[in-house]
Amino acid sequence: MDDVVAELRSPTVTAADLAGRVGGTDLLDEVIDRWSEYAQAAAQAAASGGGALDAGMAAYLVAVVQVRTHWYGALGHSSSGGEDFRAFLAGPASDVLGRDLVRHLLNRELAGMSSPVYPWVGWVSNAELRAAVARGLPDVPEGLGPDDEEALSRLVAAVARAASGGLDLLGVYA
Repeated sequence: MDDVVAELRSPTVTAADLAGRVGGTDLLDEVIDRWSEYAQAAAQAAASGGGALDAGMAAYLVAVVQVRTHWYGALGHSSSGGEDFRAFLAGPASDVLGRDLVRHLLNRELAGMSSPVYPWVGWVSNAELRAAVARGLPDVPEGLGPDDEEALSRLVAAVARAASGGLDLLGVYA
């Protein structure tokens, strides 16, 4: 996470660095077109304590996360499955990993900036991940549907792997 915060405070990534890595949506394409403007605004926001981001600045933050971090894996849902996915996060995922851990993974400030609008970015520190593992990560509960069971197994594995590797875990809901 330190690389992301450093990039937000003092931008070095250029729009050309993003070629082939992000894009494909109107919002991210707009961010790439206005990259310098967003980078400057992010640096000013980080210097002044941050604040809530609009959709364009949140998409810039997502792009920075994608460039400055290592992708581990993804959980997904169909275009009509967002409500069920959020219910999964609020229910089984929070039951197994803890409500605060899941909440922080979905939306937590970086360099003082937070995204109250889509897309959302969050993170969990390695100390928090190690604490979750030390409390014991229970087995995936029985009775979940196959999609929820697979998603929860993946999420638990990401938490355990990041904890044991000394890494923070960043989450992007985009």
